[in-house]
Amino acid sequence: MGVGVFIVSFLIAASTQAQSSAISISPLTFELTANPGDKFTNIVKVYNNGDTPVNVTMEVHDFAPTGEEGKVTLATDEDYSYSLTKWVTVNQETFQIEPQSFRPVEFTVTLPPNAEPGGHYGTVLASVSGVTEGTGAAISQKIGSLLLLQVAGTAKESLSIASMEAPEFSEYGPVIIASRFQNNGTVHLKPRGFILVQNMFGQETAKLNLDQKNVLPNSVRRIESTLDRKWLWGKYTATLTAIYGSTNEPLSYTVSFLVIPWRVSLAVGIASLIVLIILYRARRRIFLALKILLKGEHDGRM
Repeated sequence: MGVGVFIVSFLIAASTQAQSSAISISPLTFELTANPGDKFTNIVKVYNNGDTPVNVTMEVHDFAPTGEEGKVTLATDEDYSYSLTKWVTVNQETFQIEPQSFRPVEFTVTLPPNAEPGGHYGTVLASVSGVTEGTGAAISQKIGSLLLLQVAGTAKESLSIASMEAPEFSEYGPVIIASRFQNNGTVHLKPRGFILVQNMFGQETAKLNLDQKNVLPNSVRRIESTLDRKWLWGKYTATLTAIYGSTNEPLSYTVSFLVIPWRVSLAVGIASLIVLIILYRARRRIFLALKILLKGEHDGRM
């Protein structure tokens, strides 16, 4: 996921109190692969960035995607198809961290022999709750590291481009091009590719690399690319070329958009029209001046 860390709840009385009790976690995301029956261990580090000791409780939960921006929410359905929680344990559930220090926390993933192939998604959460000394303000914070596990075996890889969007008309750049990927498979997929932007004459204007972000099963992920130029003029075509999955399946999509700095164009047009009117009205004087000039040159040669 593009958003590797999320806050489930963060209730605090004032920003100064938030500074005194804030925790963070690293790494933000684990992308893991394993076979049914495997067992392995990893470590997260929980940091106390504040100036007072904090009591931390570790939890493990499933998560599911929400919206199209890469955010997630805790999954509470016991029959969640992509559950990982039941396979994960942490070695220490509660502990205290001193100010400006961290605690490594080991967690173990144990896959059953009949683990279903495909994607399984969970988060190792660190939570802090208590009362701030001196103020009595209640503080509650949960922050987690995401686990994206792919179990080897026959999984369905199916990714499509739901749509590709750009403003139909803009006066100036930059222009944001949004590609919406829909995952109808059973494992997370990360499209790889680029967007070729061409002008009305077919000439290359820019080549934009597609941000590599995971798209979870049964979700749509919006990935934005920016044509970071202010001065553009005319009709442009953006063509997305991408691949995904273990067999590099191809994807493509094309969208067109128009960029015309109409106020500048209008000012230039008006100025040009004024010049033409002046020249038109002064044409007789110009012709007469040229005639006199040419006659003078002719008399000088006689």
